[in-house]
Parts: sequence; C-alpha cells; structure tokens
Amino acid sequence: MNKKHMPDTIAPPVAAYSHGIEIPPNSRVLHTAGQVGLLPDGTMPEGIEAQTQATWSNLMAILESAGMGIDDIVKVTTYVTSEDDFWPMAQARAKFLGDARPASTGIIVKALAKQEWLVEVELIAAKA
Repeated sequence: MNKKHMPDTIAPPVAAYSHGIEIPPNSRVLHTAGQVGLLPDGTMPEGIEAQTQATWSNLMAILESAGMGIDDIVKVTTYVTSEDDFWPMAQARAKFLGDARPASTGIIVKALAKQEWLVEVELIAAKA
C-alpha cells in the first residue's frame, strides 16, 4: 500500500491531494503519457468538463490494463490552457478520484499540442 505523507508542520493541501506519497519496495510502477480527451472514435468533445471526463476515462482504461485503480495513483500532473478552466477541471477530476489523494501538480500553459485541447493529464501509479 502506498503511504501518504501530510506533515502537520506545513500548511494542509489547498485541494484534494496529498503532499507526498511513498511507494513501498518492489512495487510495480506505471508512468502514463500525457492523455487528452480524445474519445475512442478520435473526436474531441467541447468544453473543459467533457474533455476532463474523457481524459480521466482514458487514464482509467490505462490503469485497468495494468491491473491498477484510483488508489494506486501516486502522482498526477495536469496541464490546462486557461486559468478559468482550472477549478472546473478540478471538480470534474474529483468525480474520478473520490477519496483518493495522490500528490498533484496543476500547471496553466499557453497551449497544448493542438489548439482544441484544453486539458492534458499524466500520472504515475504504483502497486505492491
């Protein structure tokens, strides 16, 4: 089981994440490529909520293919192209994470590889 680190000597997280996650020895580790909200048919839905939902559905499929799930995620890095989209993205993401609290970084960028892409997420998961 991955161990969360939330020291009381620093400020608590400002959202649904942990300050650190420790991976036990001999764990399998999965790194995903950055995922965007492309649907299985290759189309991109419109809007940050729909793209975030599709992005996390893609990530869930990758986790499942590795025999892992939400609780195995140790680190999430999220890129959004608009400050206005950050919190709506976070709310859509929370529906997938539930009570899981992986370490998390959110970055607002000028653009992603294609103009219509609003969010991209990569993650690291580990399972003993």
